[in-house]
Amino acid sequence: MGNKCSATPSFTSENLNDNDDGEPPDESGESLLTVTIIESKNLTPETVLGCGGGKHHALIRVVNSFNMQSYTKPLKYDNFTWHMPKRRFLFASNDPEGEIQVSLLQHNLPPLPAVPVPNPCVDNPHPPILQESNCRPQICSSGDKKKVVLAKMTIPISLVELKSSKHIDRWYTLDTPDLPLGVEPPQVRITLDFTYKPSRMIDSLDSLLQKYDIEDTIGTGVSVVKKAIHKHTKKEYAIKFLQKQIKGQPIPRTTLDNEIELLKSLSHSNIVQLYETLEDSSTIYLVLELIKGSDLFDISTYLGTLRPATVATLLTPLLSALSYLHSRGIVHHDIKPENIIIDYLQNSLKLTDFGSAKFSALNSDHKKSAAEPGAVGGTLNYMAPEVLLNMRGAHNVCDKAVDVWSIGVLTYLLISGNHPFDSNKINENFLNRIISGKFKFTGATWEKVPKECKDFIKKCLVVDPKKRSNVAELSRHPWIVQASASKKVTFFLKEEREIIEREKCSGSQSRSDSMTSLLELFANEGVSRS
Repeated sequence: MGNKCSATPSFTSENLNDNDDGEPPDESGESLLTVTIIESKNLTPETVLGCGGGKHHALIRVVNSFNMQSYTKPLKYDNFTWHMPKRRFLFASNDPEGEIQVSLLQHNLPPLPAVPVPNPCVDNPHPPILQESNCRPQICSSGDKKKVVLAKMTIPISLVELKSSKHIDRWYTLDTPDLPLGVEPPQVRITLDFTYKPSRMIDSLDSLLQKYDIEDTIGTGVSVVKKAIHKHTKKEYAIKFLQKQIKGQPIPRTTLDNEIELLKSLSHSNIVQLYETLEDSSTIYLVLELIKGSDLFDISTYLGTLRPATVATLLTPLLSALSYLHSRGIVHHDIKPENIIIDYLQNSLKLTDFGSAKFSALNSDHKKSAAEPGAVGGTLNYMAPEVLLNMRGAHNVCDKAVDVWSIGVLTYLLISGNHPFDSNKINENFLNRIISGKFKFTGATWEKVPKECKDFIKKCLVVDPKKRSNVAELSRHPWIVQASASKKVTFFLKEEREIIEREKCSGSQSRSDSMTSLLELFANEGVSRS
């Protein structure tokens, strides 16, 4: 395989058995991350040990940061090749987010080297410089049982990437102390395979309480959302309690499963993450990402109208989330401020609540889950004309364009504080105004709004869904492009963040329930106005 100066594969397919999984199969019922060491290059005595031939025993330690599970396995170095009988490492976790540290450790198995040498730390408190060997001096300390780290590397782990890719195959560079100048650093090829198993049955709520400490309620409605802390990792989550019955009447299983099945399939930085689903005879428990901050409804209540520049900056990640959904043939159907959570300190945005979401009618892979002609869902104020016409007996197929309409209403509302189709005329029907699509930019607020912003709204609020802009076109709109051009993204000014924090701490209440699912709408025949 080459000499010691070449890029020598270390753990290769020739000396590894594909049937050797290294660890017993996971039986916890949780999702499983498998880390497999495939091969390496430049992993020579020169780059790691600082010396030539001989036999050098070592250990490989693999530890993760998300639940601190670790493995330590022996390695034997002989003839410029590390022989590793175990190469696969299994980590059971529904939330593998963080990093995996792989370390090559010195393993003090005598004799090293073959001819015994005095231990300088014991026989001589002032050891001379070792002239006999070109190896790095052994780091030792009387009574210190810590292993000397010969080399190490960090593997970043992202649940979003794992769910979307399922299989990752990459080369990682080893960090070795005092690597000689001009010597190429050693690298290791590692694969990551993620088996996502978020759903499992439990006996009762007691089984949930064995794993999580349940704390304050953070959202109420037909479904209740509570903050929870994992007993072992101490990580915070939001657990949504979905009751299988409302007032003694069973909820159709398809209604309950819709949101769950969609969330299982989604992996995007601007979409709330589902980690685990537990179910007993009466309740489904959704273990979700806990998002710090406030929903956009509360924030707009605290601040009043938002600056157009702020709205454009917020729309950038929201359009990214919608672009991801639409590319997968999914229509959200309920874009509104209550379903958009803003971490105003970290400048991050998450889209939540997929209870109304459906697969696009054009998605041939999910015909059974697609919205039927004439279907109605969502929140009245943000419904597109074609959805409202279905309430009057039409049989429109409501597709991706309904999300674009909702974006237009949302933008108008955040900037002006008013719904675009509100009217001062008491006898004028609100639904008729939406269906007609007639709205104006009136009032002092709109006089200061850039024309590009108004043009963006006009392209969203087009009655004919076939002529309405799509999300890709909105993402390329000059108003959005200008907002996303800034390298440093800041949603709110310092004084605005202070107002939000002050109002939030004062306990101001609003109608917001950003985590509530379609169950609320189900109880009201699929329609709400909030």
